[in-house]
Amino acid sequence: MAEKIISVGIDIGTTTTQLIFSRFVIENTAGATSVPRISIVEKQVVYESAIHITPLLSQTRIDEAAVRDIVLREYKLAGFEPGSVTTGAVIITGETARKENAGTVLSAMSGLAGDFVVATAGPDLEGIIAGKGAGAAKISLDLHKTTANLDVGGGTTNIAVFSEGDVVATACLDVGGRLIKFRDGGSGSGGQRGGGLIVEYIAPKLEKRCRDAGIHIGAGQAAPRQDILKLCSWMAGALLASIGFTKSADSVSTAADLTRTAGSVSTAADLEFLKTEHSNLLKCPPPEIITFSGGVADYIYSPPGADFPNMDIGAPLAAQIRSAFSGVWDRVRKPAHTIRATVIGAGMYSTELSGSTITYSGVEFPIKNIPIVRMSKAEEILPPAQFAEIAAGRLAWYKDDGGQALAALSISGEHNITFGRLQQYAQRIAAGMAPVSGAGLPLIIIVEHDMAKALGQTLLTMLKNKKLVCIDSVSTSQGDYIDIGAPLMGGRVLPIIIKTLVLN
Repeated sequence: MAEKIISVGIDIGTTTTQLIFSRFVIENTAGATSVPRISIVEKQVVYESAIHITPLLSQTRIDEAAVRDIVLREYKLAGFEPGSVTTGAVIITGETARKENAGTVLSAMSGLAGDFVVATAGPDLEGIIAGKGAGAAKISLDLHKTTANLDVGGGTTNIAVFSEGDVVATACLDVGGRLIKFRDGGSGSGGQRGGGLIVEYIAPKLEKRCRDAGIHIGAGQAAPRQDILKLCSWMAGALLASIGFTKSADSVSTAADLTRTAGSVSTAADLEFLKTEHSNLLKCPPPEIITFSGGVADYIYSPPGADFPNMDIGAPLAAQIRSAFSGVWDRVRKPAHTIRATVIGAGMYSTELSGSTITYSGVEFPIKNIPIVRMSKAEEILPPAQFAEIAAGRLAWYKDDGGQALAALSISGEHNITFGRLQQYAQRIAAGMAPVSGAGLPLIIIVEHDMAKALGQTLLTMLKNKKLVCIDSVSTSQGDYIDIGAPLMGGRVLPIIIKTLVLN
């Protein structure tokens, strides 16, 4: 029997806060004699909020009360009471995720609905969510071409590269449209011609760059238009270089070492200066398709009539991105969605797994809201050292101030696996999940094919940390979350809920 539920997505970003309400139809898609599999069979957006400027108390604190008021106001306009919403996602993104009170804002928001997937999206995870929401992951799957999505927001640009729908690389650079904000100095029309612009705010990292490069942009000072364009050109060139291209005086070409050439605007040192954390983009070949999303993206695809319509660098940055990417513009596509919230809500399905196909030891149930790190079929058969490097990079998406947070590992596995192959899988997983097991956290392994009992028992013989859950017959995607309930039927069954960020 089908059931209808209401879901809400709340995105609190550097520049804007948005909500989307959706209606999902969920039903059991398995046969009457099969293990239940609850899936979303239909979804429809029923309300899109206005785009609100994210309220801040200062450059380091979000205005919790004002954000909550925005959300409650949009609930009323949408015609929904908080109690009528079954599920959803609250995501704090970009520079906003670095604010002092981001965690308490999340707590305030999560009380407005049902079983929320609540996450402060770090730069890598935000890039993945944005790339999926924009449609870049689907483009890579449909066209069988590597696709890089650059989500250019107010404070950061989050980049994710997809191959056959899977994430293969991520990066984040401090490049965004609200890193410099202006006020009108009274001489000329700043909105139209850029005259009389006084710098009201400039991000400390960019202010340092301006001092070092002789660019005359500083807090409280008049900002010459040519210097604004020079800085934006440098940032745009860094974006181009980050996905494996360099710009010379008359062409754009690939270059592994990113050396400075005539007219080049970026070097490896520039990328090191701008990136927020680690980046594995340069290990990938240049993408075959490039898409842009985020608040600046609309200006990239459709330039505004004014030079500084929002009294920030969003429009000139977009213009310089168009110029920097002109040599590879034949690779650029406009994705399905740009500025709108990427998260529609959360989908879920549940299944019951018999004791013949699961292994668990030393774990207290229930376990809730555990992010899933997904390895592709090609990655899961790599040598242990390579497997471990990739897994560690993805586990780092979920680190917090206390170190490594709990995360689950998902693989496909194999039908009718031999003992030798089983041992190889266990060795890879033990190496790749060392950051989790070494922190004393439970090892949670999710396998699609029916091999979890044997794999789990093999892992238990290898690991000093005997906290383990190994389940199978479950399909997941990168960015999903898992809940594992308390054992039923005398410990023979574990109820599983996979919560999928349903992306627009």
